[in-house]
Amino acid sequence: MKVKIIEPGLIATDFAGRSFDFQNDESLAKYLPLVGAVFGSLSEMPSSPPEVVADVIWEAVTDGSDTLRYRAGADAIELLDNRKALDDAALIGGLKAQLGLDKL
Repeated sequence: MKVKIIEPGLIATDFAGRSFDFQNDESLAKYLPLVGAVFGSLSEMPSSPPEVVADVIWEAVTDGSDTLRYRAGADAIELLDNRKALDDAALIGGLKAQLGLDKL
């Protein structure tokens, strides 16, 4: 058995729309600023079409290699490169800023 890990970035699907249906739940009012910041940031970020992930999955399945990890999308490549290059504090600080969480 072979295992392959696909590491996608943001993909242009309705996932965010459906996933954030709960943001209108008044019982979660304390979390709405956080949700709003993240949702607003994610909606402005460039995303890859689903075909990018499909192509990477196809490559992983058919390349005959023992490669474990496959990155899908320019943002995934950038994030994973940053993960290797930055210490935890710098990476987390950058992610918070990117998602608008540094202002909360």
